[in-house]
Amino acid sequence: MGNSLISSILEVDAVKVLQVDFSQLKKIPKETAEKIQTLIYYKDPDNTLYLLTTNNYTEGVRNVLQQLENAGFKTKVFYTSVEGFNEALTWYQRLAEQESQQQQAQKQQQEAAWEGALSMMKALYEKRETMEPGDFILEMVRLSFQAGASDLHFQPELNNVILRLRLNGVMKNIITFDGKDFVKFLQKLKFMSGVKMNINYIPQDGRFSFQSTNPQGVQKKVDARVNFMPGIENESTVIRFLDSDKGVSTFEQIGFTDRNYELIKKYMHKTTGVNIVTWPTGSWKTTTLYSILHALNDGETKIITLEDPVEYEVPWIQQSQINYEKGYDYETGLKAILRHDPDIILVWETRSKETAEISINAALTWHLVFTTLHTNSAVASIWRLLSMEVQPYLLAPALQMILAQRLVRKLCPHCKTKRKATYAEDEQISKALKDLTNLWVQVPPYTWEVFDAVWCSQCNNTGYTTRYAVLELLEIDDEIRKIIIDRGTDFDVYARARQMGYITMQEDWIMKALKGETTIAEVNRVT
Repeated sequence: MGNSLISSILEVDAVKVLQVDFSQLKKIPKETAEKIQTLIYYKDPDNTLYLLTTNNYTEGVRNVLQQLENAGFKTKVFYTSVEGFNEALTWYQRLAEQESQQQQAQKQQQEAAWEGALSMMKALYEKRETMEPGDFILEMVRLSFQAGASDLHFQPELNNVILRLRLNGVMKNIITFDGKDFVKFLQKLKFMSGVKMNINYIPQDGRFSFQSTNPQGVQKKVDARVNFMPGIENESTVIRFLDSDKGVSTFEQIGFTDRNYELIKKYMHKTTGVNIVTWPTGSWKTTTLYSILHALNDGETKIITLEDPVEYEVPWIQQSQINYEKGYDYETGLKAILRHDPDIILVWETRSKETAEISINAALTWHLVFTTLHTNSAVASIWRLLSMEVQPYLLAPALQMILAQRLVRKLCPHCKTKRKATYAEDEQISKALKDLTNLWVQVPPYTWEVFDAVWCSQCNNTGYTTRYAVLELLEIDDEIRKIIIDRGTDFDVYARARQMGYITMQEDWIMKALKGETTIAEVNRVT
């Protein structure tokens, strides 16, 4: 029998106490095992497979041994009686039970959410040495997403690497890895992300996709954008989740209400002009811009975007990705766009005078342009462009609307409560309400009480359910255009905007806090 070792006959009692690795049973299906009265029940560290047989079907046993030898296995054969073999056949039932338990545990893990997903991450960490590094780190990424994180951070510190999640905008430490142990997981992340695995002295960008399952058992594809940055002991790694379900939202879901809602609808349906959206990093730039494009994407309008990078693919929209390494920048892309006869143009970010001027000239030649800046307020965006040396006589007629937004956490409707306002909160609220009343804005009722966060199972014991935007939207009329041409001040623009009913971001926050949508504490945390 080739490289097989043959042992003595085992009685039924001896079969009952054998050490069995149930996973090895799958090498011979139960139907075949019954037919030839032969099965495989163990594999030792020497790569030797243990067979149990009655040897009543010698031809079948010889075929099995030959196939195993051809596959590179050594074998050891044990004989038993028919009664002993029937006892061994019960192992297949135990294998089925074991696989059923594993499938149930896997299903629970796949559908875990919120605190359940966090708990499973910690349990998985304890089993990491029994798993292949790539399988382990991908499962940690998937559970991070299902826990509700917008991004996942592997942050190196002295001798350690901390896994941190951003949950509703707040960072939370989850697990601490040994720094040396983490290297094998870092290499797997690099391989998955498609970056160079032997480079650790410059930043690298990559991406990959994975399947996630919601608590209802529905699977979906999630894209992960990854950045690796050199550190002192280890590379810092940040994974941002791009959930296609969240790429487009209604304006109400984003946080547009009342005046701001009416203005965004008014200006996004213009046929010409420049519209600017400004915010710090991580304030739903992607969500707001894709929601605007989605509302305008009627199949009859040609929309072209310049993005860095393209985060979501949108049907009927022509999307182009910037590639600085190949010499494809915003200026080059914008010049090409104008030869493709677009109706609407999205320039993901205005960084230079040349980009700004090409966008403005496109707007002045009957194109609707959307772009972004990084400034602290809507009013400040005007002077950011002027400081780029954009000529006022070009900027003024092209500019239509400037939107600024930040994100705050939204109160859980199931457990939020009310309490008396503190003296400082009352001062803050009263001043805002007085200013808003002077603008003839309808304000929420204020009875010297404010909403506060508690916690419950519905909100993952945080008091908040999600995030949404607080906004200020500055419309540009002819008087503001004259102020721009005359190089007036921020105050001049602000004063004119107030005459038109302009509501500041902080006033929008306070009105939303009085409606019970967020808290004064959350407003002050963000500002």
